[in-house]
Amino acid sequence: MIDSLTYPDLVSFYKVTTTGYRGSKVILAEAGVNCFFLQNTGFSEGNFQEQTDSDAVCYPDPENSFIKEYKNRLEGMYIVTNITDEDQSQNWYKIISVSVNRDHLLENEIDNIECTLKKVSEIEIGGES
Repeated sequence: MIDSLTYPDLVSFYKVTTTGYRGSKVILAEAGVNCFFLQNTGFSEGNFQEQTDSDAVCYPDPENSFIKEYKNRLEGMYIVTNITDEDQSQNWYKIISVSVNRDHLLENEIDNIECTLKKVSEIEIGGES
């Protein structure tokens, strides 16, 4: 584990559940987590359609209390980030998969956590958080 590693990006993690209505979610837990956030935006064409696609990878600080509380079971959670530092520019991503990478040869400590993200539309938050 690298003690002096600084995670420069701050993202919001949301653990949600459905309200029973299509597309509507209730927040069960949320936290700001420092991380490394890497984004990829692309353009594709096919079947007479054009689409902009955006995927991302997030490496959250494994020492963060929210990350520890959920024991690195982050898949299915949502991440909201503001890449351009403008209030109107929030980007929503869903965590598709999580890889917890350990230093197996030395101390068996977590080296890093890699969250594979998929860009999604802003989710509708209903009820109380």
